[in-house]
Amino acid sequence: MSSNSIQLPLLRASEAVENNPLTRRLPRFDTDEALSQAMEQDPFRGGVGNLDYKRRIPLVQEIRRVVSVTDAMLLAARGLHDALFASLDRQNPLDPANRRNIYESGSQVGKPILELPWRPEFAGGLVLSGWTGTGKTHTADRFLQLVPQVVLHEGKDAADCGCLILKQLVWLKVHMPSDGSRGGLVIGLLMELDRVLGTDYVHLYHGNSWSIEKQLVAIIHILVAHRCGLVVIDEAQEATLARSRFGKEFVVFFLRLLNAGMAVALMGNPLAFTQLMSLAQSQARLTEFGWFDFTSPVSASDLTWTDDLVPGIWKQSKLLAEPDEPMKDLEKFLFGLTGGNPRYLARLRAATLLLGLRTGAVRVTKELVEEASRSPAMAGVRDQVDAFAQHDLSALSRWTDIPGYQVRAVWIGGEPAKDSREFEAPADPEPQEKVASKKSSKSATAPQPLQVVPAKPEDYRSKEFEAKLLAELGRIAGGKT
Repeated sequence: MSSNSIQLPLLRASEAVENNPLTRRLPRFDTDEALSQAMEQDPFRGGVGNLDYKRRIPLVQEIRRVVSVTDAMLLAARGLHDALFASLDRQNPLDPANRRNIYESGSQVGKPILELPWRPEFAGGLVLSGWTGTGKTHTADRFLQLVPQVVLHEGKDAADCGCLILKQLVWLKVHMPSDGSRGGLVIGLLMELDRVLGTDYVHLYHGNSWSIEKQLVAIIHILVAHRCGLVVIDEAQEATLARSRFGKEFVVFFLRLLNAGMAVALMGNPLAFTQLMSLAQSQARLTEFGWFDFTSPVSASDLTWTDDLVPGIWKQSKLLAEPDEPMKDLEKFLFGLTGGNPRYLARLRAATLLLGLRTGAVRVTKELVEEASRSPAMAGVRDQVDAFAQHDLSALSRWTDIPGYQVRAVWIGGEPAKDSREFEAPADPEPQEKVASKKSSKSATAPQPLQVVPAKPEDYRSKEFEAKLLAELGRIAGGKT
């Protein structure tokens, strides 16, 4: 066989990617340098001119928009980028089979989700895991800002998509509901779709005839019809973590999205992924584009702290008349006042700038920073700051949403543990949902029985649904699709 005939399929694949109407108008960042430069954001660049202090005060909040790209942020942004474009390339409408998939998806609307047929291929997912303030949401939000959310296709562009007109939904981001219910997620998805697309799906798929299982199928079809490339689910309710974990029922839905061709990014507290970690097959599919751990710098000498966060967040944000006063051991000083938490570093800088502007300070001094650290703006996190700065694991145990086992693993110089089995920490309270213990290689060859959450009438569950869910999870855990 000639080398030309071997290369031909690859050349055709490359041509299809280049001509894909779903990505023609989207920015691709094929090198890490290009992606890093695009992610960086400094709203303070250029200064404030001759604005008086009173007019500078509202500008302090611009510090929320500062993005100083760390290695962890770049890796996660790369995962989001590659998952998005791989999904859109997989859905390329120039392939007639992908056009047929739209109609096949529509024919399933009205069926419960567990009755959907499985397609032979899956898109890939990724996980952004980290405790509060470590930058996972900041990273995802900044990447999504680089890519238009909606692209309107008309004329030849639409014809190439097989439509007269197409409102392409490039990506969708929603929060897990605070009550941890699928019903809450359904409403959240439909409302966000309507907000972004200007539609009225929330009323179209509402009523007694639309059970949650059927609504989920309708949502999958809507996303397929609008050629969605990436669905981002943010578990943002740390205060209600026990109810907003990514449980087995949610995992089935996420797998269905992958099976429909869409990439899925899950973001949350490490404690939210207990169920995901308990199913090998779903864990593999939902992390195809990576598992990204976000943690705080361990010490004031951490390169992320000295080279990225302090220069990017602290030193770039200038609003007073003169540059900051030079401070000896600045990185160590700031670490002690923030515990190395990126969010609290930005919070302290904002408090310092506000205090300086309101008191007419000429520049930021050590005394001004210390006074700001004692202000009400920092009072609510002072205990957390002290615990992290002093590596006090017992003090951290008072917050149930901070995974002590993972923090301790990071502090001793290891990789972040994925769950408490990897690194036991007696002072840390056990997660409310224990992961099943490791099995021997012999017993691991057969799917293990899975526990199903008891039925709740308000979630439209029934014994029949639970039986189907159990069977479905058994098939997934056994690797059958």
